[in-house]
Amino acid sequence: MHRLLAAVIVLIAGLAMAVPGPVLAQATFTLKGQSTHPASANLHEIFKLWAETVDKMSNGRLKVSTAPGGAIVPPFEVFDAASKGVLDVGMTPFGYIAGRHPATIPMSHGPLFGMDGMDYYAWYYDGGGMKLLEEFYKDVLKLNLVGFPIPTDYPQGLGWFKKPINSLKDLKGMKYRIYGIGAETYGRLGVAVVTLPGGEIVAAMERGVIQGAEWINCLEDKKLGLHKVAKYYYTPGMHEPVTGAQLVFNKDVWAKIPADLQETVKVASVYATMQRNFAFNRETADACQELIKEGVQIRRTPDDILKNFLDTWEKIQAEYVAKDPFYAKVIASQKKYAENVVPFRLSWFPPYDFAGNYYWKDKVYRAGSGGAPKKKAEVKK
Repeated sequence: MHRLLAAVIVLIAGLAMAVPGPVLAQATFTLKGQSTHPASANLHEIFKLWAETVDKMSNGRLKVSTAPGGAIVPPFEVFDAASKGVLDVGMTPFGYIAGRHPATIPMSHGPLFGMDGMDYYAWYYDGGGMKLLEEFYKDVLKLNLVGFPIPTDYPQGLGWFKKPINSLKDLKGMKYRIYGIGAETYGRLGVAVVTLPGGEIVAAMERGVIQGAEWINCLEDKKLGLHKVAKYYYTPGMHEPVTGAQLVFNKDVWAKIPADLQETVKVASVYATMQRNFAFNRETADACQELIKEGVQIRRTPDDILKNFLDTWEKIQAEYVAKDPFYAKVIASQKKYAENVVPFRLSWFPPYDFAGNYYWKDKVYRAGSGGAPKKKAEVKK
């Protein structure tokens, strides 16, 4: 009898060793996460929706806490904290570590050869960007991370000012909060750029530490309270017609997560990003109307600012291409993708403003060249 029992035990043990997958698949994981943004920011909302979606899709096997910026580590330290294991997961923009390598800019934001946010997202998943992202973390930044793109909060405005901005001349010498490509380019154009986390902008404007500031758009800027310290809001901003963050995992933590849950993480990141971006346009449109009712003047950024920005950025970009092989590799990849996709869209897609102005021209509220509200044209029959 004892021999029979021993044989059964050995048989069961052997079967368990032979099929470890189902056993591993039932393991649960609870991860510690933090974003770089305030709890009310859209980027943090994506982080929360992503975690909630992962929890539902995994039937509770993977849970991630989503603390807002500063709750565990300062916003500018999220990349390092996740790399070192202080955080298991983070959501943060590359612009917060732009000083470490110039490729943080094209990997996260900028004019990107005319691509918009969807083109930028497509470049990652369809144009070879994910391979470059993996190389960037491993070989260039030397961070112990696995990352996924989270394009959001685009396009962004030039920002808030206490007085009208009629040309680039009005920006020169001004202390102006901006980061990443914007800080670098406007700095070259003679603007006294300052980089601050979102939570510090309003106080700095209130105290006169800065005279102008960009954050994101009507919705996010209203949440911060920028309309309470300035009344002139200029848009668009050529520094971030496309922008995005990164969902980052500590690489050692990622390796412990089963393959099916890794796929859940990826799928949920796309769902959460797109779902929040869908709502973001509507919410931002509502917020712009609310700002106007509160006395904010939304004005069009003067063309000379936009043109000078592009001219100067291209010069800066050429300098980086000449001295950094990885930067050159990223730019070549993006330019090749844009060279195909952007002319196609310009050739094939109907101009947004054609039918848009046909129906809604009298409702355009951005004042200035190309955007001043006009009386609806009389339709001749």
